[in-house]
Amino acid sequence: MNTLNAILLLTLVTYPSFAEVTRQDNLKIHGFASQAYVHTSANNFFGDSEDGSLDFTELGINTSYQLSPRLRVAGQLLSRRAGELYTGSPWLDYALADINLLSTTENQFGIYLGRIKNPIGLYNETRDVAHTRQGVFAPQVIYFDKVRNLLMSADGFHLYSNHFLSSGNILIRIGAGYPLPDKNVEYAFMGQNWQGKLDRGKLGLFGRIMYEHDGGRWVFALSGTTLELDFNRGEQDAIPFPAGAGLSSGTIDIDYTTLSSQYNAEKWQFTTEVAFEHVSYNNISAAFDQAGFDSIGYYGQLDYKFNSNRQAFIRYEEFQLNRDDWNGKKAARESLATSLFLSGFGINQPPSPARNNYSKAWVFGGHWDIKPNLRLRAEYHFIEGTAILSQRENTVPLTEKFWNMFAMSVSYRF
Repeated sequence: MNTLNAILLLTLVTYPSFAEVTRQDNLKIHGFASQAYVHTSANNFFGDSEDGSLDFTELGINTSYQLSPRLRVAGQLLSRRAGELYTGSPWLDYALADINLLSTTENQFGIYLGRIKNPIGLYNETRDVAHTRQGVFAPQVIYFDKVRNLLMSADGFHLYSNHFLSSGNILIRIGAGYPLPDKNVEYAFMGQNWQGKLDRGKLGLFGRIMYEHDGGRWVFALSGTTLELDFNRGEQDAIPFPAGAGLSSGTIDIDYTTLSSQYNAEKWQFTTEVAFEHVSYNNISAAFDQAGFDSIGYYGQLDYKFNSNRQAFIRYEEFQLNRDDWNGKKAARESLATSLFLSGFGINQPPSPARNNYSKAWVFGGHWDIKPNLRLRAEYHFIEGTAILSQRENTVPLTEKFWNMFAMSVSYRF
């Protein structure tokens, strides 16, 4: 157990003393711990899941302090262990100053400064705490865990403008910040761990406008982000093709737009989101520069609340890496041609199958609140395609097209 995990567990044990502090002043401290079990019929998702994996553990502690009526500071420290993707090392999810410039009964204006959660879709800002997710995992076709840190937060500033009307609320966020790429991002966008380094580039832009009608019965949102990542090649990366990769230093540009809507009734809720992603590669290599894509991911989820403690859901989700090549058949043919070409130079590069370019799944699940702060979840996925998988955990030619996944978790919070 590393130092951070020990600190977080100690915090959970000593929580009653913290609770006394929070009742006396403006300091608020909360924490959570979650342990999941994942089993797949094929392929690896957060560890060696074909044999059953306990390699998905989350420990976190967050705090906020109201320094004055117009100034609040807040932050969260996280330990996340998820197979080969995350090792449990300390990670600062967010750390910000919230400056309230104007606050009335009808309007609110302010600014966030620091490491800020990105306003992507309906759930990106809350999915870091297990209790706030409907299932064990957020929909992977929108909220990709294989590039979680890139989506979760950025270092910069956001302006917010909230307007409370008689018909509903209008919530606006716009800002800029430096993204936080890691090795998982390099695997996702460049296929493997190169000698060079993928780093943040220029300031990214973030924004969302959300409308909540009739006390939140209807919710509509439009969110988007534009990012640039810098790839700085290593010496081995620069060896000319075919002996080496022949890579140059260049950039990856990412545009991500999400449309969200939700209807909330007394017993049930329906949520749907669709995301459009444009990715282009610039000056890295001829192969990469031609490999840009325009993807789409979407889902529809119906939740039903049996009572205050038990809830179930059903969801269909789909992701297509290339909107002009549904189910990846064209990409598979091109990959096969490239593989045959390279074999003429004595290079063994297996072709990438069509299944690597899409993912379709039906998901059934639910949760039971054993106590207000203790939640048990379970869900089952019927999946076709492997696009949601990380190549950090899976060798692409060896993956299976059709596979199932069972996951359950127990989560505690204070």
